[in-house]
Amino acid sequence: MSPGGHLVTTAAACAAVYAGTGSAELVAGLAAGGFLIDIDHVLDYVLFERRRDLRPGTFLRYYLDGKAKRVVLVLHSYELLALLVALAWLTRVDWLWGWVFGMLLHLPLDIIFNGKFASGGLVHFYSFTVRARAGFLAERFMDRHPQPVPVDDFWGAFFTGARLAGDPGPRLEASGKSEPVRG
Repeated sequence: MSPGGHLVTTAAACAAVYAGTGSAELVAGLAAGGFLIDIDHVLDYVLFERRRDLRPGTFLRYYLDGKAKRVVLVLHSYELLALLVALAWLTRVDWLWGWVFGMLLHLPLDIIFNGKFASGGLVHFYSFTVRARAGFLAERFMDRHPQPVPVDDFWGAFFTGARLAGDPGPRLEASGKSEPVRG
């Protein structure tokens, strides 16, 4: 799913949870597990891809254009989710439960929206063990290519995410108009 999609869905979930529980700790954990979990993309970008250009547009295009070679993504895994469930169960700490609920929101959305880039889907991809056995190589999971993101379309790309090559669907342009990307 796009970063903006995660931001919107997580913000809505946080608002609903806060309205229902009044727990700032639960909401903080939910924000971490639902949106801030994507910080591991930055870690991969810097540590494993050895990229140093940290401008948001360059970083976003790198991923949305399908240029990533390694997908370690330590925070995107069923194994971490299971560990957090166990810790939350044992400690009964609200922010840990929030993180669990955030991951339970984040991972299925990634599987659904990013699955279009893998002919076999991405359910298996979210196992850290599966990624490790594949050498963390992106090419082992993604076999369908995205359209390049226009340089001047940061906000459109932030909210709509990557599109399959040849997909004539609309992309929200910086001007706010919905038009097909040409090129």
